[in-house]
Amino acid sequence: MLEFLFKYPEQSFAESDFVLASGWPLWLLFGLGAGCALLVASALYLKRSSLKWWQLSTLGVLQALMLALVLFVLWQPALVNERLLPGENAVAIMLDASASMAIREGEATRMAQARELLSPANLEDLSASYEILPYAFDDRADSLPSFEEANIPAPGAASILGQSILQTLREASTSSLGALILISDGADNSGSISQGELGEIASFGVPIHTVGMGREVIAEDLELDSVQLPEKALAGTTLSARVNIRHDAGGTARVKVYNGDTFLTTQEVQLDPAQQSTLAFIDIDVPEPGQLDLRFTLDPINGETSLANNSRSRVVDVPEGKYRILYIEGEPRWEYKFMQRALADDPSIQLTTLLKVTPNKYYRQGIDSPEQLEAGFPTESSELFQYDALIIGSMNVAEFTPEQQELIRDFVSERGGSLLMLGGLHGLGLGGWGESVVGEVLPSRLALQDAAFVRQQVPVVLTSSGRAEPMLKFSDSDTENTQQWSELPAVADYQNLGPLRPAATTLLEVNVDGQNQPLFVTQPYGRGQSFILATGGTWRWQMNLPLDDMRHETFWRQLARNLVANSPRPFELSATVENQAITVRAELRDPSSEENQGLAITAVASSSNGEVANLELRPVAGQSGVYEASFTPGSEGLYSVEAISRKGDEAVSSVRTATRFEQAEEAFNIRQNRALLERLSQMTGGQYWTPAQWGDVTQAISYSTAGITEQQISYLWDAPFFFLLLILLKSAEWLLRRQWRVI
Repeated sequence: MLEFLFKYPEQSFAESDFVLASGWPLWLLFGLGAGCALLVASALYLKRSSLKWWQLSTLGVLQALMLALVLFVLWQPALVNERLLPGENAVAIMLDASASMAIREGEATRMAQARELLSPANLEDLSASYEILPYAFDDRADSLPSFEEANIPAPGAASILGQSILQTLREASTSSLGALILISDGADNSGSISQGELGEIASFGVPIHTVGMGREVIAEDLELDSVQLPEKALAGTTLSARVNIRHDAGGTARVKVYNGDTFLTTQEVQLDPAQQSTLAFIDIDVPEPGQLDLRFTLDPINGETSLANNSRSRVVDVPEGKYRILYIEGEPRWEYKFMQRALADDPSIQLTTLLKVTPNKYYRQGIDSPEQLEAGFPTESSELFQYDALIIGSMNVAEFTPEQQELIRDFVSERGGSLLMLGGLHGLGLGGWGESVVGEVLPSRLALQDAAFVRQQVPVVLTSSGRAEPMLKFSDSDTENTQQWSELPAVADYQNLGPLRPAATTLLEVNVDGQNQPLFVTQPYGRGQSFILATGGTWRWQMNLPLDDMRHETFWRQLARNLVANSPRPFELSATVENQAITVRAELRDPSSEENQGLAITAVASSSNGEVANLELRPVAGQSGVYEASFTPGSEGLYSVEAISRKGDEAVSSVRTATRFEQAEEAFNIRQNRALLERLSQMTGGQYWTPAQWGDVTQAISYSTAGITEQQISYLWDAPFFFLLLILLKSAEWLLRRQWRVI
């Protein structure tokens, strides 16, 4: 309708500037307009005796508008724009040739529908005005002689959109490139186009017109969108897997978990029909050291045909050996004794304790040699950093030198260890820790004021954040776990904390006279984590529960394992899959130490299919103690990696890890990523189109200013709208005059 009334399509108005093309001055237009208005007023003044004032005003407005419209048309309204010069410019067309384009949509695949758009008949208008530069892309872009079926490459294993567009723009910019047409479902296995890539794409000044292929809603499909797990776990602990399921309809999904071919567990998940994704947590027991080769699968639903996106694999390292915790306590209290008992038989934890018995003497337990901690708390980082976690009980900060206090801070921020501080008569705020450098590490701003250690029995309350925390679970059932916490005996004391820091999370609270206040809080700090347990009374759980009730032992064992779970080992190794390659990364915890100087690190990666890759890891610039190497796997499967550090010909230490390489990323995110395609178009001055709108793309491209352009003027004075409006105004005046009998 717009084009019928105003001669030109909406795109012309959006891309053009409005002008009056007659060349006559505007002051003359306004002067004539004022004269016409005066003439109309004078004529109507003579009729004042035969018509009422509102009738005269109505006729005056109609006559004035009619004369103004005539003057406006005489000044020749027009649109002026820059248009690509036909025959002088090129248009690049990028066809997505990744595996996701082979997904069937109705009667044909996405690729078949895209090739139909690119048939000679559908390209006739475009090729008549511009040189067509054909490209196909998956993880990179390649020039094609044409879009004939024989020239289209086999479906690629991955699509990397940003790099492919940049590659095309760089190659095609040697021509006078007027626009780029991207035909894709928007799948991008690199995660997303980075801001840097978007900025570079926009800097070419070439509008990108995107044509979205595939459905945005697929009600008959479930997708295991992501599975988040720690990279490593301790034997005897429980992992909590964060599973996200993508769906376009409600219902029930069943998730099954396997370790290799061994079935572990299953869980039903209710899918919210009002959401496009549902989050679930699945607990997995870690029985022994080694690797967990975990596979998560979704049972298919009725009508589901794309099953490749129903499964994801994750590998979790379960290191051998014990983690070391140093616990220093200022007084021989019950909490100290009962904690030692709880952790004594834990196969993953070695607890070393320092108990102050006189002003200058400590009682040591859990040491490996008579020399260990002989002088008390460590004074050198090389000694303290041998531990994975540090627990400080009821001790005044004055017991530590300023250098030792800085050492504790560095233990968390640089070493990546965990710090747990316990409540006590001389602990936390009462011990002056809030005034020390250690205070900045803690999740609460400790203060001497109101830091009282209150000897009062108060019940412990599990918070909502605590319910989701694996280390605070006595049962896999959330309801049963909450019930078991509510049944615990009251602790005998609590300590007031100051204001919590913004990053702090409260996991446990105590109910004091009907009001809850924080008891167990945590926050990340630097590379590590800090905790406050503001009581010394959890031992009463053991004393007041039946002999066979293990909740006190379970609490301390799970807490201790959580303290050390993410602590970096002296020689760390990881393997990650990115852009169809496996990157092996080794990291030394203390690269400045003498034993780590002049090291060479090599690795051997072997797959379950017999493939072997020998790697020499190189230092990473700007990252002290970090070494990396990458290789491209020859096949899918589980890859075990062993790295060895050597000084000369002598082996110093070795570590192992594993990862699974799969080329199934194109099977995920199968719904059209319209948001990404629209973002590309908007940032570059192009437009997003559906396949049904293909016929309008040629017209839109012509308004590009990227190539060789010419100025074009489009006159509007003879548009049907103005003549229809003129007839309408005159007819309205005539009808009113006839009704009022003044013709």
